[in-house]
Amino acid sequence: MTVIDDARSSRRNHRFLDCAVAAAVFAYNLPVQGFAVPDSAVSWIAYALPVGLCLPYVFHRRRPLSMFSVIVATAYLQLALGVELLVADVMLVPALHAVARSRPPSNSVPAAVAVAVWTITMTMPSMERYSMSLGDVGLLVLIVAIAWLTGMLARVRNEYVHSLQLRAEQVERDAAAAERTRIAREIHDIVSHSLSAIVLLSEGAAGTVRQDPDAAAAAMETVRDTGREAMTEMRSMLTVLHSDDPVDRVPAPGVVQLDGLVERSRAVGIPVDYRVTGEPVELPPGLQLVIYRVIQESLTNVGKHAGPEVRAVRVHLNYGPATIELTVADDGRGTDSSSASGWGLMGMRERVLAQGGTFDAGPTADGFHVAVSLPAEAVR
Repeated sequence: MTVIDDARSSRRNHRFLDCAVAAAVFAYNLPVQGFAVPDSAVSWIAYALPVGLCLPYVFHRRRPLSMFSVIVATAYLQLALGVELLVADVMLVPALHAVARSRPPSNSVPAAVAVAVWTITMTMPSMERYSMSLGDVGLLVLIVAIAWLTGMLARVRNEYVHSLQLRAEQVERDAAAAERTRIAREIHDIVSHSLSAIVLLSEGAAGTVRQDPDAAAAAMETVRDTGREAMTEMRSMLTVLHSDDPVDRVPAPGVVQLDGLVERSRAVGIPVDYRVTGEPVELPPGLQLVIYRVIQESLTNVGKHAGPEVRAVRVHLNYGPATIELTVADDGRGTDSSSASGWGLMGMRERVLAQGGTFDAGPTADGFHVAVSLPAEAVR
C-alpha cells in the first residue's frame, strides 16, 4: 500500500505543479494582452489565445502529443490573426520539451521544426519594434533547440533507467529460479537418500523380526539414526531459508561424513568398497558438499535400481595434482534411460558443472557408473 500511496501522491504533486505553471503564465499574460491585440482582429478569438496556449499544458504528462498539437495550432492561429508576441507563447518551449521527453524523434523532430519556424516567422517582422537583432532571433531558436535536446536526453535517460530496472528484475527472477533449483536439489538428495535407506531397513527388519530379533532391532536403530540425520539436515536448511544469521547453523556434510554415509549404505545391504587415493587436501565446504551429494545420490540409485544381484559398489575418491576424480561404479542391472535422466542425475550434473568440473554417468557392460572430475583451481 505504501508504494501505491507514494505513486498517487506523486501524481497529485505533478498535477498541482502543472496547473500552477499554466495558471501563472496565463495570469502574467493578462496585463499585456490588450497591447498585443490589433484593432482589426476578432477580439474574442484573440483574447482566447492564452487559454489555448496555457490550458493544454495541464495534460502534457498523459497526452503530450495532443497537448502540443493544440498549443502549436493556437500559436499559428495567433500568427494568422496578426496578434503579436504574447507572454503565453513561452508555453511552446515546455510543450516541445514534453514531446521530446516522451515521444521518439519521428514525433519530436517535426515538433521542433514547427516551433522553430513559428519563432522565426513571428519575430522577424517585429525586430525593429522590439529592438531585436538577428542574434536575438537566433537565441530564441537556440532556446527551442535546447528545449528539444534536453527533452531527448531525458527520454534517453528514462529508457536507460527502465532497461536497468528490467535487467535487475530479470536478474532477480534468475536468482530466485536458481535458488529454487538449489533448494529442490538439496531436498531431493536429503529426502531421497534417507527415505530409501529407511524403506530398505524397515523391509529387512520386518522380514527378520521373528527369526532374528536382534538384527531387526539393530536395523530399526539405524532407521532411527538415519531419520534423525535427515531431520537435522532439513532443520539446517529451513534455518538458512528463514534467517540470514549464520549462528548455530549445522555445517553442510562433507568428506568427513563419507565414512558414516558408507557405513549406513552397508547397513541397508549395499556392498560398498570405499577407497581414497592420493594426498588429501583441505577442500572448501561447497566442494565437499558436491562430493558428498554425488556419492550419496549414487548409492541411493544403487539401492533403487541396481537390484538384489549387485555384488560390489566401488567408490573411489582420488586427489590428483591437477584434478580431484570421483567414480562410483556397480555391477548391478543398471537403470533404464528414463531413470538415468531423472532429478538425481540432473542434480549431480548441475552441482559438478557449477564447480567447473565434468560429469559423466550411464550404464556399462556390467552395471552403472558415475564419473566426476573437478579442476584443481576449485580446490586450492
